[in-house]
Amino acid sequence: MRLLSAGFTALMISASAVAAQSATLIDRYFTALDMDTVFKVLQDEGVAAGQDLSSPDGVPPSPAWTARLKRIYSPETAKIAFLEGMEKIKGIEESEAAIAFFESELGARIVQIELDAREALNSDAGEEAAQANIEILRAEDPALYLMFQEFIQVNDLVESNVAGALNSNLAFYRGMASNESYTEGLTESFMLSTVWEQEPEIRQEMEDWTINFSSVAYSALSKAELQRYIDISKTPAGQRLNAVLFSGFDQMFEEQSYELGRATAEFMVGEDT
Repeated sequence: MRLLSAGFTALMISASAVAAQSATLIDRYFTALDMDTVFKVLQDEGVAAGQDLSSPDGVPPSPAWTARLKRIYSPETAKIAFLEGMEKIKGIEESEAAIAFFESELGARIVQIELDAREALNSDAGEEAAQANIEILRAEDPALYLMFQEFIQVNDLVESNVAGALNSNLAFYRGMASNESYTEGLTESFMLSTVWEQEPEIRQEMEDWTINFSSVAYSALSKAELQRYIDISKTPAGQRLNAVLFSGFDQMFEEQSYELGRATAEFMVGEDT
């Protein structure tokens, strides 16, 4: 299955310059990070990725399958799961200074460049252009390249996303195994070993994606602006916000992956209800 968890933390974005003072912290959080738009973007990506499972030997392509994918990745369901994941992190109020950063003018601009970069990387041509840009950057502006690497490291984008991807893929297999037609052979030990074998490929994909994304998105910032982004990410507030994001997205993607596995098994055996 196509990796769905790449770059989640890169969606730490803002679509609102100012949050209402009367809003609760959670309201500010969702407004500042424009989570409603994020969930819609991820629904589109999830449905597109789910179509890759359609083949003569896999899920028969059909309007019913597309409709099922849309339900699995619905923004409403995603929000519920994300909130459940958020609640696992204690002291969310300690992230308020980081939320304020995303409510700033710079934060509002970051939302646009991150969304644009994500859209650009959704095509093979966009990925190839990003990779070519990285090679040029290494040669012509190594200082900026190192700043991108620092941003990735400070936000733990590779390690956390690798872990999230492995857990999501395991949830997919567990979803398939929930169907009696697929229980034989899909033991817990088999699923764990199969998922772990995917780790090197997932890690390489994550390393490539994060640097490509950074080069496409943050080349639009001055070095001083990028440094401000890095600096807020280093603070306790930034680290707490990062933890909240990972927890929310991990919960959401694991639930979606489980449902995708369950739906895949049903459609493959003709139980597409």
